Amino acid sequence: MKMLAKITAIAAAFAVCAIAAQADKPDMAEWDFHQAEKAYEAGYPKNAVKYYKQACDAGYARACYELGRAYYNGEGVEQSNEKANELFKKACDANEADGCLNLGFSYEDGEGVKKDIARATELYKKGCDLGEPLSCNNLGYWYEQGEGVKQDYKKAIELYKRACEGDESIGCYNLAELYKNGTGVKKDIKKAAEYYAKACFFGDLEACDKRDELQ
Repeated sequence: MKMLAKITAIAAAFAVCAIAAQADKPDMAEWDFHQAEKAYEAGYPKNAVKYYKQACDAGYARACYELGRAYYNGEGVEQSNEKANELFKKACDANEADGCLNLGFSYEDGEGVKKDIARATELYKKGCDLGEPLSCNNLGYWYEQGEGVKQDYKKAIELYKRACEGDESIGCYNLAELYKNGTGVKKDIKKAAEYYAKACFFGDLEACDKRDELQ
């Protein structure tokens, strides 16, 4: 199986101004986020980090995730798994699915945190519930292997299907493997070939070869 890699108004006289400032805050955070994206694409990661931080501090969850990714990769800032995890957690707590996924990776591999499969499983579940297909795949893997959760092939298949339906090639590949080998499900070469084909369509070259072998 395969797995994949976070104004307060002082006096009443200023109340109206404070309310207006708060109303503009989400728009400014979004503006900062888009400025960060432009800077990153233009090859200026340090500028991108500055704008991501401003947007994250203003409560823009996606910016917290992207800033965490910058720390994880050491792009525009000094590399720090600990800082990356702090930001992934902040994003995940705000229901940013990729933050949950990446924090799950950290707990799975022990990067910047103590390795904790049970915690990784919780984070993959939240990411999956928020619609992140790779989180669904990884959670399905734990159910297949019985790591962090009680082994449950039925649940693994359900989660792999959610990942595959979300256009995640690994979910399709893992489903194909189960159907090919008859693991937790009745052996079905035709279905295996179909799921290999779908994984191949999404760019998994190994799945392409396995599909051809079954035809």
